[in-house]
Amino acid sequence: MNLTRRRGVTGLIGTALAAALALTGCSSTASPQRTSTSGDGAGLLPAAEGRTSYPLTLESPFGRTVLKKRPERIAAVVPNAIDTELLLSLGVKPVLSSSLVSEGGYLDEHGADDIETYEFAMGEEVPVEAIAASHPDLIVAVGWTDGLGGVKLADHYDRLATIAPVVTSPDVSSQLLLPWQDSIRVLGEALDLADAAKGVVDDNERYFAAVRGKHPEFEGLTATWAIYYGAANGLQYLSRPDSAPETFLGELGFAKNPNAREFKRDATVSDELLSKTDADVLLLGRSAAASETEMRELTGRSLFKNLGAVSSGRFVQLPPKTDDGGDLLWAITSGGPIGNKWAAEHLVPLVADAL
Repeated sequence: MNLTRRRGVTGLIGTALAAALALTGCSSTASPQRTSTSGDGAGLLPAAEGRTSYPLTLESPFGRTVLKKRPERIAAVVPNAIDTELLLSLGVKPVLSSSLVSEGGYLDEHGADDIETYEFAMGEEVPVEAIAASHPDLIVAVGWTDGLGGVKLADHYDRLATIAPVVTSPDVSSQLLLPWQDSIRVLGEALDLADAAKGVVDDNERYFAAVRGKHPEFEGLTATWAIYYGAANGLQYLSRPDSAPETFLGELGFAKNPNAREFKRDATVSDELLSKTDADVLLLGRSAAASETEMRELTGRSLFKNLGAVSSGRFVQLPPKTDDGGDLLWAITSGGPIGNKWAAEHLVPLVADAL
């Protein structure tokens, strides 16, 4: 497992996470260096709120560990780095993160550019040695669903628990992403930041309520969020039932698309299923794995042009990166509070123009 300062890694998330990690990961057993703020942990967490009592038993689907006192050094180990985003939203700086924290480009201003990282490859073992070398007194694995990144946390929980107490989400059985609101509440209790966690959730609700109030034209319309990954991985329907993109579209005011049921088990859009991507609004992203030529070929096909959203002009095509270098595709499909707000700021004007 290769440890490095946070660097850009091309990746996919949601249903196409496996393909991304297979393309971007690398392997080594190198150990991380301490971050500049490590020391005794000073500066890594906000002040305690005094609501959580320690020792605190951390229950998980795999067992339990006991957090004897408030932690200072936190290793965030979820492959897609959603746990790191949640920690940063609480003002907490982990001492270790998956390198995919770099993917969206929108977390730098929150301190993500100075976190020690490990590179994760699809199906690789959890980097136990790297985690131990970061000297954590809490390992955070909230947001790790069953088999995320080709790895089952259950297979590694016991080894991680020998290093430090481990906090997970209560239910990891989902094949899609867990609601970040549930995960951040778990973190808030473990870190004695329950009020801060509630504040992040409340702020998110206020923000999107304001978006809906400003754009009532979104209400009740259906929307599809799809990404084209080029010839290798094809077109993927990512606003599947109970997914992060579906939740994001709902926060903007859109209704659930009945067609999404067709992709509950498999997100791949075949020619036979292309008509099922139709909606009142079609949002189509192009990943870095797809060339502009491939995208033109896809959107130039008569099957595509005949979609109602396309023929009516309610079609928004998104590039791999925004003008400021961010990644809307990653932000929406990873489903965190910082990325969702950032994505809305860029996407809402485009959707409003299309309507």
